[in-house]
Formats: sequence, C-alpha cells, structure tokens
Amino acid sequence: MSERLNDLTQRLHQVGERLRKAQPQAAGVISDEILHQLDQVIDLLREHSGSGYQQGHDWVVQIFIHLPQLNPVIDRDILWFFGGDCLHFLTDEEISLFQQLDEREAEAEARGEDFDRAAEKARLQSGE
Repeated sequence: MSERLNDLTQRLHQVGERLRKAQPQAAGVISDEILHQLDQVIDLLREHSGSGYQQGHDWVVQIFIHLPQLNPVIDRDILWFFGGDCLHFLTDEEISLFQQLDEREAEAEARGEDFDRAAEKARLQSGE
C-alpha cells in the first residue's frame, strides 16, 4: 500500500474511532450503518479496490450533506483525497494549500527525494 493511501486509511480509521466513541452520546445520529459503511470503505481501499474510492467519496458527501454535525470529525485531508464533490466542503485557502502540497510532492518525486507530507503541510501552514 502506498504511503499516501496508508495515511488515508489511518485517518479514516481514526474517524471511525471518534464516531464510535461519540455514538452513545449521539444516539440516532451515528448509526451502525454509517460505521459499517466506513469500515467497508477502509477495507476496500486496503484491498486496492477501485470501488473503495467511489464509496469513500460517496460516504464523505453523505456525511457532509445529511449529517453536518459530524463534519468536524472528518479530517480535511480526507476531503482532498477523495476530490470531486468533496472539494465543495473545502475553503479556497485549503484547496490552495493542498495544491501546493501536491506540487511539492511531485517535484520531490521527480528528483527522487523522499517527501514528508505532514512536515511540508506544517511548513506551508506556518508560512515558511
């Protein structure tokens, strides 16, 4: 599994943990079906199934549209990864940040250098 895909599945797993932890206090909002769908997305992505990307995209959009009270639980990097309609939930500044990250990652890859996405994101956010 690529490092970026591994990072995404870890972030999705953390979302699942936060939702499960909040489930008793959010009765009726966080359903077992939502958690099951998230688990399916993670499994499909780990299996490198193309449908994992579409299901992940659809799951995120469903949350943002129908359960906006859960939006803070979802890491912004997840929105960027899935793209498409998920980008509507990012600010222009966030989109610019992710574009710069992708460009810097591509440049490092072209030079054959390692790229620490988290460290570079922190540098960009701090204005370096």
